[in-house]
Amino acid sequence: MTPVHTQYIASVELDTDRLAKDLAQSASFTWSEAYSDYLFGGPWKSAMLWALGGDSGDGVMTNYAYDLTASFTDYGRQTPYLQELITDIADLSRLVFVRLATVANSVIIPHRDLLEFTEIADERRIAHRVHIPLVTHENCFFSERNTVFRMRTGEVWGLNAAQMHSVASLTNQPRTHIIFDFADRPGPGPLVKVERQNTGPDIPADRMVVRPPLPDEIRADLLRLADVLTMDTFSEVFSIIIKQHFRYDGGESFAWDTIKAIARVCKDPAVLPHTLELHRYYTLERSA
Repeated sequence: MTPVHTQYIASVELDTDRLAKDLAQSASFTWSEAYSDYLFGGPWKSAMLWALGGDSGDGVMTNYAYDLTASFTDYGRQTPYLQELITDIADLSRLVFVRLATVANSVIIPHRDLLEFTEIADERRIAHRVHIPLVTHENCFFSERNTVFRMRTGEVWGLNAAQMHSVASLTNQPRTHIIFDFADRPGPGPLVKVERQNTGPDIPADRMVVRPPLPDEIRADLLRLADVLTMDTFSEVFSIIIKQHFRYDGGESFAWDTIKAIARVCKDPAVLPHTLELHRYYTLERSA
């Protein structure tokens, strides 16, 4: 089963020299920009290192043949250190995809993943996700529901991608993660072959970002964005709201509640139906 909460599992020591060589090699890849519609700033770029049929494909995970066996892609074979890392860490018998993913100076729309996989057989469907940051920085944040935290370089995190989550990378410095997706089927051992080091809370206190309550004056300023909210400015306005989520605690559904509130009173009649459709697509249901 997918974990109820995101959790820090352990840390692995990365070979910085070998990693640097692989990341330099990845500069020659043709990176997919699939899922860049999930963020403002962008793009969100990824390269498949392990995939169904061993095909790097287009990066859209529902476009792969789920009846094929997964294996390393050409990109995976060109990055020997990452290939070794994947083999050492993951249960390959249940591994469906591994992506090298990078983002900078962007915020990701609060969303739930895995909604489009309902028609894929249970034993093949992606159900578990693991992240290992390879390159990150202090101005990179992850949130699950209303909890904001940082993932540090070399840490192994199990993520509940079915929960509402978001990311902010508030600098031009790229954030690069390796992302593992596993099927939910029985296996001889754990999905990741690392000894659990975290014996405390799922998200340790020193990874948490303590945000002050959203001040009333800032909430009022955000609501006044209705005066400038149109279809032309939608991305900029929603981006501002999402950034505030990572700086202040505005409540459980702050970002979506705020954009819907100002969409209801803005002068452009097209904005509210657009906002409601985006909310449905990113958080409730979407087809492949």
